[in-house]
Amino acid sequence: MKFEDEFDELAALAYRTAFRIVGTRADAEEIVQDTMVKAYARWSRVRSHARPWVCRVAANDAIGLVRKRTRRDAPRTLRLSGEQADLHDGAITRLDLQRLLLDLPKRQRDVIVLRYLADLTEAQVADELGISVGTVKAHAHRALAALRTSALLEATDPTDPTSGPAPKATLDVPAP
Repeated sequence: MKFEDEFDELAALAYRTAFRIVGTRADAEEIVQDTMVKAYARWSRVRSHARPWVCRVAANDAIGLVRKRTRRDAPRTLRLSGEQADLHDGAITRLDLQRLLLDLPKRQRDVIVLRYLADLTEAQVADELGISVGTVKAHAHRALAALRTSALLEATDPTDPTSGPAPKATLDVPAP
């Protein structure tokens, strides 16, 4: 298996993973370039597990970029209507996902990124992380529970005594 033969598929996977985390084409494309350079340099060592490796590197770089962003770099709230409002809501959701991922312990974050953002199987995640499938399931279960709890807590306003949990606070990740 040659790097050139796998490049297009790996670059597309890196882009999907990075874009789901950073939310902008330019940032995702830059992450893809860096990821593919790293993959090329290490090809003899990563060729046997290139897909999960590329996904993990792209996710780590994307999370690193999110960490580097300052508060002033975050998008300002605007009054939008129609399609623009939908896009803005998507950006807010992505920012929430970024923050929630950063709050998870590293191993749980790795499992969530590989399993649900890169769409790898539990066995592939286990192989990439060097852990058992049962451990992948346990980390996924704990991480999803933490994400659901965080989402529910955000849906309530602790300063408003009349607020309660949102009627339907869900995440777009399946229950284990």
